[in-house]
Amino acid sequence: MERYVQFDPIFIRHFTTGQWPFPTHNHNHYELVFIHAGKGMHVLNNARTEYSDKALFLLAPQDQHKFVVHEETEFSVIKFLPIYLSGDTESKERRDWNLLMDELIVNNEEVSAIILIKKELKKVEQLFRMIIREWEESDQQANELMVHLLRGVLVILKRNIFGDTGGTGLSTDNLSIGIMHHIHAHIQSPEALSSTYIAGKFHLSASYLGMLFRREMGISLKEYISQYKFKLIQARLKHSRDLLKEISHDFGFTDVSHFNKFVKKYSGQNPKDIRSGSAVL
Repeated sequence: MERYVQFDPIFIRHFTTGQWPFPTHNHNHYELVFIHAGKGMHVLNNARTEYSDKALFLLAPQDQHKFVVHEETEFSVIKFLPIYLSGDTESKERRDWNLLMDELIVNNEEVSAIILIKKELKKVEQLFRMIIREWEESDQQANELMVHLLRGVLVILKRNIFGDTGGTGLSTDNLSIGIMHHIHAHIQSPEALSSTYIAGKFHLSASYLGMLFRREMGISLKEYISQYKFKLIQARLKHSRDLLKEISHDFGFTDVSHFNKFVKKYSGQNPKDIRSGSAVL
């Protein structure tokens, strides 16, 4: 299987074809593929998803994929390295964009399917066409506007996966979902993940919060937080070159030693082993 290695922070293709011109491959970058029109099938890690008309797909660096085109299809492909979104300096913005990519990759099975809300697909298509126009008019050079447009695509993608996380006026039926959204939004802020804090935010007692969450989700609040945090850390280890101390800091660990123990508990491996194990020979 071929592996495509990209050194530029971003590269964009836009083409129409009756046959996908690339073999099954993986790569060292993230990839967003928007289908403007056509019919066929996307094969991602041997899972097959039919597409018809507009569709959006997200690929992580280790993903294997190809398209099988049944009817002539118009593709827009944006390939980018994590540094393109987050920059190369330590900042809250870098941590926020790294977290967003971690969340999208952890939920990759949902992301790789078609976004169902048509009006959202239209918004994404408009953003893709603006990015392509900027790329072509700037002689295939990235610029600041393209960064913001790409971020807009990813924010829409996240919104379709996790829903609107704003507000706490939830019915009892939706309360556990609201709590879950809160956890996702604050997974890097330990102080906002305590049962006392969450109970106060949702106007519950800490004991009732724990009972409700376990009843609705089938897992304790503390364990859900830990498992979700581990999944995000695992994605970062596999798909970024961030230092262990940077990842540890981003997820609120006091030091790398505690971070290593946490990862070992949930994986049976050290962080370095997870990272080295994701390398493709």
